[in-house]
Amino acid sequence: PDLWQQDAARALRDGRDVIVDAPTGAGKTRVFELYVESGDAARRGQAVYTVPTRALANDKWREWRDRGWNVGIATGDVAMNLHAPVLVATLETQRERILARRAPALLVIDEYQMLADPRRGLNYELAIALAGTETQFLLLSGSVRNPEDVAAWLARLGRAPHLVRERERPVPLEELPVEKLPRVAGIEDGFWAQLGGGVVAAGFAPLLVFAPPRAEAEKSARKPAAASPLDKPIPLRPEDERILGRELAGLVRQRVAYHHSGLSYAARAGWIEPLAKNGHLRFIVATTGLAAGINFSVRSVLVTDTTYQDGPFTRELRPDELLQMFGRAGRRGLDSLG
Repeated sequence: PDLWQQDAARALRDGRDVIVDAPTGAGKTRVFELYVESGDAARRGQAVYTVPTRALANDKWREWRDRGWNVGIATGDVAMNLHAPVLVATLETQRERILARRAPALLVIDEYQMLADPRRGLNYELAIALAGTETQFLLLSGSVRNPEDVAAWLARLGRAPHLVRERERPVPLEELPVEKLPRVAGIEDGFWAQLGGGVVAAGFAPLLVFAPPRAEAEKSARKPAAASPLDKPIPLRPEDERILGRELAGLVRQRVAYHHSGLSYAARAGWIEPLAKNGHLRFIVATTGLAAGINFSVRSVLVTDTTYQDGPFTRELRPDELLQMFGRAGRRGLDSLG
């Protein structure tokens, strides 16, 4: 562990509330893992690790279960092993127990910049304000400008938070104009086809593309698939094709996929997310649901637009959302640059 990770884990073991301010990809989740691996979580009571999206909950639950942890999950999709020593949950699923003064021994709020979200921020604020001081907090984020103000707020609530700040990102990020990608002969003209060929030719795959509307995500995945080489296709059984659907199964064979909340849980959590996390896909086109926290194995990221339709409204991506999106690029231990 880095020194700042050790500092945060030590403060947690000492019973203090901890706020971690560190860049995307720096290893904030490792602080919680050090705490659990020390045995303190089992002695003190349940630790609930809350996340803003179902995709991130699935990711953490699967990862820690594979390590042999006794871990449960609670999201809008699934609820299993709810009394385990470690529970991964979307924060809203914990609202009633917090309001009933049955908050866990440790409440982790990953991506706590959600406090500023105009729709969901109230739930985050209530969870922090109403949990008793017998509940310990661990707040994690890489996109909060003023964590010292959050620490001051916790102090006004009768707490003594320990703020840990780290500035250096392990894998630095570099901006690259799309026009600088190499043009590949034999591939049809058009933005998406040339993007797919150019990313592979330049060695920038795997690429994660954020295209917020669902229809746009599906449409945008088809052209890179057509330009993607057919070497080493992913084998699928007939039952796998039924889960994914004919079109998505065809894309997955070519190591391309789209991801959005309209897909079934089995397709999202059982196929697309594990393949992306383990680096088996060359291109993933996703809506904003993959922006926060998931440690996918991608070398580069493209954001197609900063506005999108949310029902009847045109919505603009916030700066913290963009930071989270670009923060998926660069794999610690694999890439020297994202």
